[in-house]
Amino acid sequence: MRDEFAIPSELERVAVPADAGDLPVPRFVDCFIRDAEDRAEEYDDGVGQGRFVPGDVRYVFQVLQWLLHTRRIQAGAAFMEWGSGQGLATILAGTLGYDALGVELDETLVKESRELARRYDVCVRFEHGTYDPLVPGRKTFTAAKRAAVYAYPWPGEEPRLLQLFAATAEAGAFLLLGLGPEEIHAYRKRGG
Repeated sequence: MRDEFAIPSELERVAVPADAGDLPVPRFVDCFIRDAEDRAEEYDDGVGQGRFVPGDVRYVFQVLQWLLHTRRIQAGAAFMEWGSGQGLATILAGTLGYDALGVELDETLVKESRELARRYDVCVRFEHGTYDPLVPGRKTFTAAKRAAVYAYPWPGEEPRLLQLFAATAEAGAFLLLGLGPEEIHAYRKRGG
């Protein structure tokens, strides 16, 4: 578990119950994840600027299911993955019926994401850009008009993501931060 950090006052922490990890995962999801992991093993060190590390997307799938099952988010809601890498969380959100968008800085990974989505016939979008307005020369994608945003941050990056989300998300939106195997911290923008 990572160190705790200050949460912006606009956000509230939402506990993800332990039984979220018990929600059923269809066999095709596990097959998809294994296939994507096999593809990732073929990447050279240049992909993701040498900083590509996949998260626990099986658990992301379960937490996204939990948000739907508990009606915290409605079917068809807008989802965005900040730093989408191969796009696994975005693709899995699409299989659950979310209107899903992945945003990735590395153009090679954007192409790989689009190929994976085509390969599995999942209707999602991927954009070459960033979530951080301080990154020069790239289109910035904020949390505006998104019911849920997922990110798998580097250690120490959490406070910045919380600030960006708090500044741009609409009331009632969720930020999901993957922090390790079966560890997602959920935050909700107050209001709404």
